[in-house]
Amino acid sequence: MIYKLKGIIDTITENFIILDVNGVGYGIYISQKTISQLQQNTPLTLYIETILREDSITLYGFSTPYEKEIFNLLTSVQGIGPKASISILSALTPTEISTAILSNDSKIFTTANGIGKKTAERIITELKDKITKTNINIELTNLTKTIKPSSIAEDAISALSNMGYTRSQSFEIIMKILNEIPDININDLIKLSLKEINKF
Repeated sequence: MIYKLKGIIDTITENFIILDVNGVGYGIYISQKTISQLQQNTPLTLYIETILREDSITLYGFSTPYEKEIFNLLTSVQGIGPKASISILSALTPTEISTAILSNDSKIFTTANGIGKKTAERIITELKDKITKTNINIELTNLTKTIKPSSIAEDAISALSNMGYTRSQSFEIIMKILNEIPDININDLIKLSLKEINKF
């Protein structure tokens, strides 16, 4: 089994590269986010997931172990294969994916090619419990475990969502504020959240 490859980038296409490792060219599928950061004839290290089929062996590469972990979580969802997982990782970062799952923001997954509303909702449903057991976004994950959906956090997220902000964006900022000011009231939480959002 191949877990990691280190070599020189020989060829770059839209979602596929050839990595020259000591004279052997490995064809590896990677996300467009990763591809956008690459240059031909430069060194690269990738964490590898090998998908074995009866008639093929396909390599998928990731810039970090956390990206690989998210890929494996996504492929565990019914109806989500490796190509769909790479499509999601081409549209969203691992942190954006974990935040979206924790904040029930299924809509953001539909920005990935080939992901419809029902599939996006299935991702949320099947990964909501699993995501808290990963190494991704640990600070947000641990904080979320202590906050119930009916709490001040959910009320603030709903309020910001009604103003047109995404659940993922609202969730991350609200979690940060609650971590710093646990006893804040709902009105101040919304005001501070809006102030933080408008900085971007």
